Amino acid sequence: MSRAPASCVERAQRQILPLQLSLYHAARDYPGGAGAIASIYGRSASSLAHKLSPTSPKNVITPDEIEEVTAATRDPRIIDSMIEAFGDAAWTDLRDVAQEIDRECDSAASVLKAIGETLQRQSVLTQTIAEHLANDGEIDQDELAQQKLLLRRLQGALIALERRLEQEAEGASYG
Repeated sequence: MSRAPASCVERAQRQILPLQLSLYHAARDYPGGAGAIASIYGRSASSLAHKLSPTSPKNVITPDEIEEVTAATRDPRIIDSMIEAFGDAAWTDLRDVAQEIDRECDSAASVLKAIGETLQRQSVLTQTIAEHLANDGEIDQDELAQQKLLLRRLQGALIALERRLEQEAEGASYG
């Protein structure tokens, strides 16, 4: 069963992209775009925009500029791309986890919430795989890319759960 091809914006939201496209979309979605990022670091706005453009292959972005775009946007798609290239690794943005741990009065409730979130992500992944297989009995490249992103999110949820459990154990050993 064929589907309509996804737009580049839709694809950017549901798949792990190559690093160049992740940087492009991160800058595109950042308030003020590449120009705002360039102004933070004293760079030429047009130069950075050309380097980020997927249609301008002769302008190559430098490692320093990759770092600057990542720091300014905090866009997880960039890290997803790098982790995918590295392979056999996972990451999670622990800012939300740390803030939630600080807010939680009851550590046991925090741990249970983390378990629930992890199981919810596992359920979404399982449902997505089942839907893709139900279509034609096979997983195509677009479906695989979508499942990889869901897998990375699940792995991130497991890392967050581990951190919450560590916090709970620290509290128990001092309490």
